[in-house]
Amino acid sequence: MSGKEKNLEKEIKKLKEQLQEERERAEKHLKGWQRAKADYLNREKEIAKERESWIKFSNSKLILDLLNFLDSFRHCLDSVPENLKEEKWVQGVIQIKGQFENFLKNQGVEKIKTIGSSFDPDYHEAVDRIPSEDPQNIIVSEVQAGYQIGNHVIRAAKVIIK
Repeated sequence: MSGKEKNLEKEIKKLKEQLQEERERAEKHLKGWQRAKADYLNREKEIAKERESWIKFSNSKLILDLLNFLDSFRHCLDSVPENLKEEKWVQGVIQIKGQFENFLKNQGVEKIKTIGSSFDPDYHEAVDRIPSEDPQNIIVSEVQAGYQIGNHVIRAAKVIIK
């Protein structure tokens, strides 16, 4: 092998080593970019969820005020005498109450389960207790309905327990 060939081989070997180093560097940068992109996309998803949560819970004050109207509908319908329950105006009030409940449901508002359930201070407020030989903290009556949006209680249910 001549001196020229040896120099070419050394040059080729050197270039191959440099090429390998550059490939490794490019791979390192690509992986870093992929991680950064994944982090960015995850953060975008988190921001979207946070924004949705802020909107949902910023409406909770308004919804809480609207619940008073729903309570009024319930009290109104509870006081209608049996002989008038088939009247058209009573049926109209029932229909309006149903529309109102559907509106709240579409806003993510759910009624908290009460009667027959175990008392849970995160969801219920006991306003009275019926004396019992075997107190089990079971809800026997609902004084005022409670509501939640997702897992966030916007109004605790007022209940009577046994």
